[in-house]
Amino acid sequence: MPPKREDTKVKLAFQDMNPGVRKGVVFVLAVLCLVFNSCATTRILPRESPTEERKTGEKTESRAEGMRWPFTADKYFRIYAVDFSFFHPKVNSALQGYAQKHKGNSFRVVRLGSDGVIIKGYFKSDRNQERLSTEMAIKPDGRKRTRLEIKLSNPNQKMDGGSLEKAYQELFRIIEGGTGVGPSA
Repeated sequence: MPPKREDTKVKLAFQDMNPGVRKGVVFVLAVLCLVFNSCATTRILPRESPTEERKTGEKTESRAEGMRWPFTADKYFRIYAVDFSFFHPKVNSALQGYAQKHKGNSFRVVRLGSDGVIIKGYFKSDRNQERLSTEMAIKPDGRKRTRLEIKLSNPNQKMDGGSLEKAYQELFRIIEGGTGVGPSA
């Protein structure tokens, strides 16, 4: 099939260009293609206030400087009337002290930031022989307020909800005793 007349004109015009101009045209076209392609896949989210929270499905998202918290929305959180930068090191210190004194416990900071701290580890209560996987999120919740969220994963499905509830209460007791801070009313 012979080439169309318009295609031939574009080819000839492109071939007759100065090599520097030709490279510039190719570069601009490549950039335009990349920009168009990335704009087509990018989603622009509305800006929310740092302490605003919303529930999406079963997950809770906090937009404190864009950090997402992977915890399900449940009742295992407490808010403390203390500054975040003062509170999170004390929580870590209390957990490390407990882990040193009680075998089977270990905790480590996996994310440290000005918008939140995540501590993961294993918690084994003195009362319960099960070792539970633990995730804690400590984040600012306004001026001189800090939110502590705890998520325990139960490897043994035979463990009843009452035992899990006691484990949450004991973990809060350990943190509050080690930091000297109680939940705000």
